[in-house]
Amino acid sequence: MLSHFSRELILRPWYWQTLRTKTNRRNYSVSATESPPYRWQKPVGQHTGITVYNNGMRRKIPLVVRNPNMVTWYTCGPTVYDAAHLGHASTYVKVDIIQRILRDYFKFNLVTAMNITDVDDKIIRKARESGCDWLGMARSYEAEFRQDMLRLNVQPPDIRTHVSSNMPAILQFIEELIGKSQAYVTEDNSVYFDVSTYPHYGKLQRLGGMSSEEKSNLFKQNSADFALWKAKKEADEPSWAAPWGGEGRPGWHIECSAIAGLFFGSQLDFHAGGLDLRFPHHENEEAQCCVRYETDQWVNYWMHTGQLHAAGDENKMSKSLGNAISIAEMLRTYTADEFRMACLLSNYRNAMPYSEQLMLTARQTLQRFKNFQADLSAYTQFLKPIRKLDEGALKAQMAHMATEFDNSLRDDFDTARGISVLIDQMTSISRCINEQQADAVEEPAYCLDLLTAAGNFINRAMLTFGISKLAETEQSLSLKTPLPVVGGGGLDPALLIADVLAMRVKLRRAAISGHQKNIQLLAACDELRNLLEQHGIQIRDHKQGSSWVYATPAAIASEGSSSSRSK
Repeated sequence: MLSHFSRELILRPWYWQTLRTKTNRRNYSVSATESPPYRWQKPVGQHTGITVYNNGMRRKIPLVVRNPNMVTWYTCGPTVYDAAHLGHASTYVKVDIIQRILRDYFKFNLVTAMNITDVDDKIIRKARESGCDWLGMARSYEAEFRQDMLRLNVQPPDIRTHVSSNMPAILQFIEELIGKSQAYVTEDNSVYFDVSTYPHYGKLQRLGGMSSEEKSNLFKQNSADFALWKAKKEADEPSWAAPWGGEGRPGWHIECSAIAGLFFGSQLDFHAGGLDLRFPHHENEEAQCCVRYETDQWVNYWMHTGQLHAAGDENKMSKSLGNAISIAEMLRTYTADEFRMACLLSNYRNAMPYSEQLMLTARQTLQRFKNFQADLSAYTQFLKPIRKLDEGALKAQMAHMATEFDNSLRDDFDTARGISVLIDQMTSISRCINEQQADAVEEPAYCLDLLTAAGNFINRAMLTFGISKLAETEQSLSLKTPLPVVGGGGLDPALLIADVLAMRVKLRRAAISGHQKNIQLLAACDELRNLLEQHGIQIRDHKQGSSWVYATPAAIASEGSSSSRSK
């Protein structure tokens, strides 16, 4: 519904006529010298002890939440005109990681929202070329996008909506800008935002220049003005009636501003998207909302993820450039956890050069965590010889790990540093439980509780990042693959594997118990190991028996290749 103010204006034809451009077109460029440089304004609220990078300030700034009981987050959603690719995947996985940290580690009540752009020039063009209905095509690609996000373990937003479903809110937003003389109606019934009336335009980028939308357009008053509403030009274009006359559809930038404003109002804690959206998209969003809500700062914290590109190619991954790798294609070679680990090892703000080497590093790092949990489980189940450790030193190490891990996440969500802290702790513990050393002299204790606590901390940290449970044994595997047996009940795969390994241990002991090793029996044990590995069960032999860990065949092969190179 239109406002009372809007209906009054519609009844006055002279009003729209006076707002149509009748001036000469003038150039306008962003320059830091034209107005005092904008400085970020710290919100009033609860200090969190977290710092977040601010591009306009070129430094990290303190995270202050306005309401400790609710933190708001808006993410620019996809334009659904084609299948999503790894460039999209890296943005949404990195955003998901930060949201999980805020929600699950720092315990904020995070409210997230996302739009789906289903009205756009690219969608119209693709539907026209394909000879199909634009909305049906958009819904089909949206369903594919949602499925891709589920496969990547990206948590869905709390609120999700479509541009086509929110036209009244968009029209209301544009009307208010026209009423404030911050936007003008052109002769073809399009509407443009007047950049020259907003003194802080360019504050996010801090660069001179003009919008990428600059084209030869005689309707514009300023060369950097951007479209809020595009008048209908072709009969097959989706369009809606506009109160200022004619039909048309919204411009790209107004969509997010109107929808985010509908959800969260006059101020937003976080707004996220890829680095390529910072200018002009986010710059234009900020300008529109600051004018509408009469504020100097609409978004308190802009989060921009670095672009993914193929190693050796400086261009971002893009369908238009023909260098895109689909999510489905990547998942045929690597797992969602391996791709997520690659994102964790890269600072969220940095460019991410995608390559086989990057993914192999991520795979080996992930397997290192799984192997640690398997070794620790074997030690606490007495499959390895236990010994007395230095309890005081182990307590100090755990305290250091917890502190440094916390510091890394508070420092602009530095997950790469956090992973390094966890690896250092795993290395230290692995040295204690795998190397045959004498009992500790100082504060000797078996420390099984401390070791288990360290393992729990590391496992919870990885779950916080969105990595699947590291030790996929026993109950988790049983629930995943319950098998029927004759006579009712079910077969527990974990118990079956344990029985197979127990029998293999007996065969190995028999093979080496005599004066001469039984080579054929040992070969049979090796063949059984290889057979289990083909099904993703990696065997780890210890003094008192064997344990196993789930690993993909590719990860097992990668670890074996790495071990061979290190010898």
